[in-house]
Amino acid sequence: MSNSLLWNLTLNIGLLVLIANLLTKNKIVRRMLLEKSGNLWSQATLAVFFGLFCILSTYTGVQLEGVIVNTRVIGALAGGILGGPVVGIGAGLIGGVHRYFYDIDRFTSVACAVSTLFAGIIGAVFYPHFQRGKWNQAGLFAITIISEVVQMAMILLLCRPFDMALSVVKTIALPMIFLNSFGMVIFMATFKNVFIEKDQESASKMSLALSIAERCLPYLRNGLSSREDLKSAVSIILSSAICSIVIITDRQQILARGQTDSNLDIDDFKELPLPAKQAMEDNQFVTLTETKNNTSLKGILRHHTIIAAPLTKMDHPVGCLMVFVKRRWLNLEADISFVKGLATLFSTQLELSDIDYQKHLRQRAEFSALQSQINPHFLYNSLNTVSCICRENPAQARELLMALATYFRQTLDSDRCMITLKEEMAHVNNYLILEKARFEEKLDVTIDVPEHLDCLVPALILQPIVENAVKYGADSYGRRRIRIVAREISDSVSIIVSDCGSGFPPDVLEDLHNGASSGNHIGLSNVQKRLKSIYGEENSLRITCIPEGSQVEFMITDAKEDTYNTDRKEPAQ
Repeated sequence: MSNSLLWNLTLNIGLLVLIANLLTKNKIVRRMLLEKSGNLWSQATLAVFFGLFCILSTYTGVQLEGVIVNTRVIGALAGGILGGPVVGIGAGLIGGVHRYFYDIDRFTSVACAVSTLFAGIIGAVFYPHFQRGKWNQAGLFAITIISEVVQMAMILLLCRPFDMALSVVKTIALPMIFLNSFGMVIFMATFKNVFIEKDQESASKMSLALSIAERCLPYLRNGLSSREDLKSAVSIILSSAICSIVIITDRQQILARGQTDSNLDIDDFKELPLPAKQAMEDNQFVTLTETKNNTSLKGILRHHTIIAAPLTKMDHPVGCLMVFVKRRWLNLEADISFVKGLATLFSTQLELSDIDYQKHLRQRAEFSALQSQINPHFLYNSLNTVSCICRENPAQARELLMALATYFRQTLDSDRCMITLKEEMAHVNNYLILEKARFEEKLDVTIDVPEHLDCLVPALILQPIVENAVKYGADSYGRRRIRIVAREISDSVSIIVSDCGSGFPPDVLEDLHNGASSGNHIGLSNVQKRLKSIYGEENSLRITCIPEGSQVEFMITDAKEDTYNTDRKEPAQ
């Protein structure tokens, strides 16, 4: 009898697992199982679904000494664990009521019916634990043992005569407890695969979204202002994801579109598509599958689903990402998650592009303010130089004034923050023309800058250093020997200005290091601030004081002119 009982229980468990495996392939069942908080209809449907498992277990059970030895506890318990209180209690009621009326004359009918309900309740109690992802086989095994022990206790409490109930429990307790516990683990593994497949697909889609966003990053730096960049982003999405059409819009019009299915005609979209308008108006994701009230999309919606996600800046919709995917037998949750994730990453990048642009504008404003400090300072010193020779040599003074005018015209004609090294050296040479006229043979300047060396440097970054060397770099005889050297080192350019003066006072060095403006060294303080702003703290001025004089060095790293000198045209909002 024992071997027959074990064999029949094993067959029942195998049958339940087979049916469960087949049903979890059904789209409707999968959707209801994957819903985080399903509606009452979904929960009622799942209750019936697991209740039918209980009924099937009753029909396939083995008659033994007035009881039906079966796997009914698995259906009710699994319903509670997977679906929550409504599903667990519902399945337990269905299975319990059926068990009572199925064999109402048997002395265990009431006990088995009540224990089935308790199994559903026990599953519901542990529902939150398993919803947190704590799928533990030992836990499932232990919970099933508890449910079976409750059933044995119900038989002993409610069935009479007690001697017969005790005899039944002795016979069926161990086989049902251990076989049903093993069966529960196997049965739940079938349903666990649904969640694993869902998580794997979602993870795959999110990984794809991150990969696409990373590849699209260079094309989103200008926001929605460049149609060509947006077309490149659309091409990347189409080449990486399984979709037929991709469209990017702003609030008024389509900015970029592309397709992989030549049978579809998207050139008919002259105006903003309805899903995009709805997504931006409600600031919510829109999934469109029906053709009702969408006559312009009727042909596409016959075989596709449209997923529209708003592109936002500071939670305000500024555009829309529309993706057309082919309808599939399985649900579109993974595709929806993919589009949502991609739109969220795109929105973040659009916000970052605005932050970069505002930073760029602020930086240019700072440069203009700092340059405005230099120009009056330079003008003051230059006019002093001209005034020194005005009476002695009016013709030379006129030439110097013309040189000064040329210098300022070159400065004022350009609003670029970054210029070439050759242009900067031209500014320096114009300055030195004025200073040589003043100091004559007492000023000796050596320039060692290779012709091929023509990197980008911040405007007016070298002239203040040279000016400082001319002003304070005289030896004890009043002679000024200035040397300007530029050398290429790896991907950077080192520029050194040295003199033969007495060096920098310690308080001046401390002020420059701390970023304070020293009254007699406005130009150097200006240079220090700009170098730190552009190249970072590690590339600020390096000042060395030696017995033979002082040396000021700074490094110019690789910089692209358009990083600082171009403006961005904003799209219409």
